[in-house]
Amino acid sequence: MAVTFMGDHIEARSIGEKSYQTAEKLWTEITRVCLKQDCYKVLGIAVSTRQMSVMDSINHDELFKKFGVTPKYKIAWTESNRNEFDKLKNLETILINRGFRGKVFADVEEARAWLLKD
Repeated sequence: MAVTFMGDHIEARSIGEKSYQTAEKLWTEITRVCLKQDCYKVLGIAVSTRQMSVMDSINHDELFKKFGVTPKYKIAWTESNRNEFDKLKNLETILINRGFRGKVFADVEEARAWLLKD
């Protein structure tokens, strides 16, 4: 896991198995860097060996509340493991339905372009 300020956005890289616990660890660091840099555009770059469970995905709403992630954040998330990508699209739908600005992509450059568009 690595979270880096890139000048106009935050880049978060995550490799391996995903769970609520790994998401909590990652978002702890993401929100710390966002607050420090006063930058709320987040590009996630994931290579998952196993995506989190459906229940853990649903609980992202609570995770975001815990860390103060609000709709001021704009989140572009990529997943290079095609088998896990489709599962991540479910999380995208859940978060959009709850008012968050976010989108899941298979391509990092496409995600970055969408993130920085406005």
